[in-house]
Amino acid sequence: MQNTTKKTQTQRKVNLIKLSADAHKREFKICRQIGDQNIQPPQTFKAQEVAQWALEQLALAERVVFCYEAGPFGYQLARRLAEGGVEPIVMCPQRLDERCRRVTTDKRDARQIAGRLDRYVAGNQEAIAVVRIPTVAEEDQRAQSRLREQMREARHRFESQGRSYLMYKGLECPENWWRGSEQRWKNLVREQGWSAVVVEQLETYRRMAQAADAEVNRLTAAIEQAAQQHLPAGMASLPAGFGELSLEMVRREVCDWQRFQNRRQVGSFMGLCPAEASTGQSRHQGSITKAGDPLCRHYLVQLAWRAAAFQPDYWVVKKFRERLAQTKARSVARKKIIVAMARLIGVDLWRLYTNQTTMDKLGLRPNTGKAYVLKPL
Repeated sequence: MQNTTKKTQTQRKVNLIKLSADAHKREFKICRQIGDQNIQPPQTFKAQEVAQWALEQLALAERVVFCYEAGPFGYQLARRLAEGGVEPIVMCPQRLDERCRRVTTDKRDARQIAGRLDRYVAGNQEAIAVVRIPTVAEEDQRAQSRLREQMREARHRFESQGRSYLMYKGLECPENWWRGSEQRWKNLVREQGWSAVVVEQLETYRRMAQAADAEVNRLTAAIEQAAQQHLPAGMASLPAGFGELSLEMVRREVCDWQRFQNRRQVGSFMGLCPAEASTGQSRHQGSITKAGDPLCRHYLVQLAWRAAAFQPDYWVVKKFRERLAQTKARSVARKKIIVAMARLIGVDLWRLYTNQTTMDKLGLRPNTGKAYVLKPL
């Protein structure tokens, strides 16, 4: 009788098993916590063994949670775990040495993640900043737009390297020296009187810059073409001045506008919320936190500049029109106003993509196809 009781006890599943991993290319350091017991010492697994071992824990518990930091390994592990019944949690990378002991190892990191996961599962939502796992289609679209940004950076890098080489040689660097046809390049070499050694060095930078520029143009055309296919129901056509590229880049970074529950979450995701240091009766708000998606923030600022020029009836432009008129061009105050407008535009885009409003209600004028005429701000 006692033996059968022991068997049923050993076969009975626990409610929860929490797994916390410090991920690397070849191996994972994983801590396991069964129920409310103490966190077990870290175990080492090969990367290809992690998913199978995590799925095996389902035989021991009703619920298995697996947490690891977002990084270069993407979301394939999380998707595989979710398909098998394990609950994946991808956390935002952060400093795990809370006490600043200046001792960081893989095993210590795994234990720190385990402690945060324990608090998070217990109800402390601030313990872990959870990263949303995108779908494969969303990830592919976002990868294409980010590839365009990488090509832009590569083009700028080769252009700067050529300029730096000319400065090192004590020579003048014409603007956009790498652009144009072969004939323009030959004319430029003749006018500047560059030596054969200088021309040979610049030719390498020029070819690389032009190759990156061609990729930028190709990717830009593909992204702009896709913009028309993903317009929200409340936006029959693009608003005047709102570029297809900027709007589509923002959409791809967000992935799913339904993820936000309120306007505060929108501003937080984009890093456009003011920093704050308040205690007692003292309250101080500083500049924006920039603790969000930098690419999304960049293109929202572009949309804000365009809205100020092309959308005089837009409620956001009306709100800041007088302040814009009182500030000097390129001043710090003017840039702060544009950043404030960018946050409101991001919230309006969320409302448009979730069918909470329409262009008419916001005062946005559609693009009539006429040539843009810049209006004074």
